[in-house]
Amino acid sequence: MSRMAVSFAMGARQIRRTPVLLGLLVFLPAYLVGVFTYVAPDSTVAFELVGGETVRVSLAEVFPAFTTPMVASLLAGISGLFLIRSTADADARLVIAGHRPFEVILARLALLTGISTIATLAAVGVMRVAFAPERLGWFAAAVLLTALIYGTFGVTVGTLLVKLPGVYLVLFGSMIDLFLFQNPLATETPNAATLAPGYYPLRLAMDAGFSQQVDLEPLVWSLGVLTVFGALAVASFSRSVRV
Repeated sequence: MSRMAVSFAMGARQIRRTPVLLGLLVFLPAYLVGVFTYVAPDSTVAFELVGGETVRVSLAEVFPAFTTPMVASLLAGISGLFLIRSTADADARLVIAGHRPFEVILARLALLTGISTIATLAAVGVMRVAFAPERLGWFAAAVLLTALIYGTFGVTVGTLLVKLPGVYLVLFGSMIDLFLFQNPLATETPNAATLAPGYYPLRLAMDAGFSQQVDLEPLVWSLGVLTVFGALAVASFSRSVRV
């Protein structure tokens, strides 16, 4: 087994030993998406998509559409933080044992990608009970991008803060961004919303959810945001594993 595979296996073992995280993967998507869909008023709302098209749909469709990326980002962000905090000692031992830091970093990023994918599948799977996006593939891609962005954010936070304040920062940061700033139902959007990490993936998600023609500009910008957050995560994690 390669050294990178060993690092990956050790990280996966630590995740399996975190029952709170495993419980969140099962419980949080069903709870948040289900509750928001259940309490949605029986009315319609109009909002504008990326290309300027205005659509009018029921709130029972809008709520699961924009809460699904939020749920996936919460799961991925907290997972990224727990992953780094719970494997810190093991990562240091691996480096002392001769593993190169970049091998440990790549293994952790691969594990984070896997967790983000699971979070995406769980959130989208629950959403499908109540809402069928126009372009499911693009919608799932937008949710995954949101999860990866906040997953790497969680990694960075995990290298700087201990668990409790780190969890609060990830929790409130993602909720303020995705639930308040990027809410398609908001009558006024703050100027700062366009600078928030969830701006472009949420626009892609709503476009894929309610239009057959998906504008790919938000996808390009989302990949750029992910690159920046990924670079920050790699830099902060690299510093923490060097001995």
